[in-house]
Amino acid sequence: MLKKSYKLASILLLSSLVSGMSYAKSSAVILMYHHFGDDTPASTSVTLDQFEAHLDYLEQNNFNVWPLSKLIQQWQTNQDVPDKTVILTADDAYKSVYTEAYPRLKKLGWSITTFVNSEPIDKRFGNFMSWDQMREMQADGFEFANHTHTHTKMRPSNDETKQQMLERVRNELTLTQTRLQEELGEQANQNPKLFAYPYGEYSESAANLIAEMGYVSMSQVSGAVDKNSDRRALNRFPMAVNFAKIEDFALKVNTLPLPIRHQSPSDPLIQTNPPELTLKLSKPVKQLNCFNSLGQHLSMDWRSETEIMVKAKQALKPPRDRYACTAPAGQGRWYWFGQLWIIDK
Repeated sequence: MLKKSYKLASILLLSSLVSGMSYAKSSAVILMYHHFGDDTPASTSVTLDQFEAHLDYLEQNNFNVWPLSKLIQQWQTNQDVPDKTVILTADDAYKSVYTEAYPRLKKLGWSITTFVNSEPIDKRFGNFMSWDQMREMQADGFEFANHTHTHTKMRPSNDETKQQMLERVRNELTLTQTRLQEELGEQANQNPKLFAYPYGEYSESAANLIAEMGYVSMSQVSGAVDKNSDRRALNRFPMAVNFAKIEDFALKVNTLPLPIRHQSPSDPLIQTNPPELTLKLSKPVKQLNCFNSLGQHLSMDWRSETEIMVKAKQALKPPRDRYACTAPAGQGRWYWFGQLWIIDK
């Protein structure tokens, strides 16, 4: 992989600026991948050159690459998380996780947490991993977790009641968790169990149910996390061709969580459009700016030095949008927080 190191020369200065800094001892950055390759959809893929550059950057700059379960266990037991800790995850269990990501990560002694849709695995669809391949990876320390059976959305459809939706959600997770345990043994039944929302979509009622079922859940909204983050929907930085350039990657893996004490609302299903988001911070943050997914500035109403209401200036367009808030954290690093919005109409 060192053949890619020349790409990093322009950004190594960033690491020298941030090394040795002391930040909150529980933060990490979680990355989300899907496909690894040059012939899969760009919207859900990183090229092999990009992925190798990512791994080179993490290796050369002494990042701690952990399994997701280790991060959650550190939080649960109130143990420190070292600065520059990164978690790699992959959604859907596509075959390229096995053919491309697995051998590269194995050489480095690192792993990736893969979220599995059990239906295409059971039906032996050709572009997905097999249970045998997962068992091979698991023997080398790689972990697999729940992503539903059919990749269904974790929010109400137009023709179902809230109760029907919750029953569907429970059945989907229970079926896949059963298949994971049957095929991969008790190691697949992590404590806590791990889950990633298909399409990154969910309602608060579904999130509450899934938490009650013993899961820590992952979203698809950019932002760093720490032990105070909402474990019903931990933010992850999506990695795809247009967002995975090495300069962007270096910026994202060095981010820190915005110090949020409380946010309202927490349900991504909006009731009024544009939605108002209130953030209460645990400490003042200077030069905070918030944007929608098009990069347009949001209205920002500071109610105190630690409380702000942000709102888009125009109605959000369906089906999804997000608010992102960032601020300089000092010496080249940034605070980064993302909030998902789901717009049905």
